Amino acid sequence: MFAIGALSLVVITGIMTVTKANKVPRKSSPQKKASPSKFTDNDLKKKRTLAYYLKIVKMLPGFELAFIDSATPGNDGFGQKLFNHIKNEDGFHEDGVLFVVRRRVSKEDNSMLTNAHDTYPRRCILRMVDESTHESRLAMLRAFQTFLMRPENNKYGYQYIVNDASDLTPHRAEDLELMDHYLQNDMIINIITNVYENTGINWYANNRECALEFFSGPTFPPYAIEQLGYPNEPLRQGGIVPGFNPPNKN
Repeated sequence: MFAIGALSLVVITGIMTVTKANKVPRKSSPQKKASPSKFTDNDLKKKRTLAYYLKIVKMLPGFELAFIDSATPGNDGFGQKLFNHIKNEDGFHEDGVLFVVRRRVSKEDNSMLTNAHDTYPRRCILRMVDESTHESRLAMLRAFQTFLMRPENNKYGYQYIVNDASDLTPHRAEDLELMDHYLQNDMIINIITNVYENTGINWYANNRECALEFFSGPTFPPYAIEQLGYPNEPLRQGGIVPGFNPPNKN
């Protein structure tokens, strides 16, 4: 009887020892305020200090694209106030701003580019200019920045960053990208028909050098062929298709 009682005591003691050994010590909690104050709009502004990055790139032929990147890769920064100002109030038209347009995934993929976190279309601002320099491009971004930083446009006090790195334009003119590296094909057709005169079936034949700065080729989207006369056969070197005779300029 004594042996059984001693054995039970050993077992219980062993269980208690294992339990104590496996017990995770409780971490101390940070001390809370006795009576937290009520949150105000100013408090919220202090907490939400997100930074967005304005970017711009010069493309062929004579256009610039500006967009707003979030610090989170693959997402637009908040620019709705600016986009609405351009679309609804013709904002910055005197500076050559034309449209707010959707972006495409890549030159090879004409699909609409969307935010990684919410699949909302990513957008950019199209500007047409006669002369584009590093200084003039940054000046345009700073004008956008000033608009976005106005108190009535920036309830939460977001930061909009513009610096030398905001200009993504290649240093060499031969490295400038074509429009179909950034914009969807149907948007490019809309841009051509809104910007240029005489955009009928002969437009490609009459403006071949300029026309080849919109689409990379060697094949072209159906609506460019049907509406603007782009060739329906793959191009050879120099932008010529078999049997194609450019119009006589004389």
